[in-house]
Amino acid sequence: MSADPSVPAAYRSQDAIDFYLQSLPAGLWENEITLRSTRAARMYEPGNWIARVSPTPLMMIVARDDRMTVTDLALAAYERAQEPKRLALIAGGHFDPYLDQFSLAEGAATEWFCEHLGNPLRRARVVHRS
Repeated sequence: MSADPSVPAAYRSQDAIDFYLQSLPAGLWENEITLRSTRAARMYEPGNWIARVSPTPLMMIVARDDRMTVTDLALAAYERAQEPKRLALIAGGHFDPYLDQFSLAEGAATEWFCEHLGNPLRRARVVHRS
């Protein structure tokens, strides 16, 4: 991450710089990326595999104003997906579901997982009783 064009960087947007370069304890984050990851990020297309995912249950949490993983491409992929599917459209940019809107994103994901995966603790108790 860098706003300086003379420095090699995968992302230069201010929101990415602010998120990835926030103050953290030493050793938790290194501002480095592999060449392979950079290539994969540049080839990102959320709809490429949607036909292979469906009809597996699909939950998409999409930020309305995402400029990194473009919102309109994600929404188009969602429209092509088969049921069961659910969309949580979150206000803000790419990092807001992890920050300011985390409770909404986490709540939507938790509800989806509970609905489609059930309660693994309850299943484990049932298995142990038999």
